[in-house]
Amino acid sequence: MPSYKLSYFKGKGRGELARLMFAAAGKEYEDERLAGETWLAFKPKTPYGQMPVLTVDGTMINQSGAIFRYLARDLGLYGKTNMENTTCDIFLETNNDVIQDMIKYFYEKDETKKAEALKHLKENTLPKFLKYITTVLEGNGNKYLVGSDLTLADIAVFDILDRFISDATFSGFLNDFSAVQSLVDRVKTVSNIKKYLESRPTDF
Repeated sequence: MPSYKLSYFKGKGRGELARLMFAAAGKEYEDERLAGETWLAFKPKTPYGQMPVLTVDGTMINQSGAIFRYLARDLGLYGKTNMENTTCDIFLETNNDVIQDMIKYFYEKDETKKAEALKHLKENTLPKFLKYITTVLEGNGNKYLVGSDLTLADIAVFDILDRFISDATFSGFLNDFSAVQSLVDRVKTVSNIKKYLESRPTDF
């Protein structure tokens, strides 16, 4: 059995999806959460001076997308066919589009620009994303996004939407998207994921 260590900051950021994948698969790993001096000491040792970094049997893997795909293959969360693999990839890339707009809102300091970024998220980014998820769900029988089992795609979508759900600014954003709400509920009640969420640090 391989030995895994995930190194990332204390928040969700680009590392939480990997944590959720480990949880879903019931796979043990070292969850190394760094900050301040511990990060500065670790940074020169990383392949590209950034995190997350996944270390597998002593070999470091950098770049979040590469980490997610590696884990999906290793943990059986990547679908069963090339097309299912590709659909998982599509959702990773689509998530990245949403993340870029999230960053523009959450990290903007100018209040006028922040308000504009929030408006764009609420009126454009989220509705477009939710409609796309709904269409894919309907085309796949309304249970999962890919095939007949939980995959990286479902967990990745949950990871992103969970961040909006936990922010009162976006209260009710799923009201008109019952199929997406059902997917969120389905993922968060997977036994191992539910257990992880219940024990997840509250300072996220």
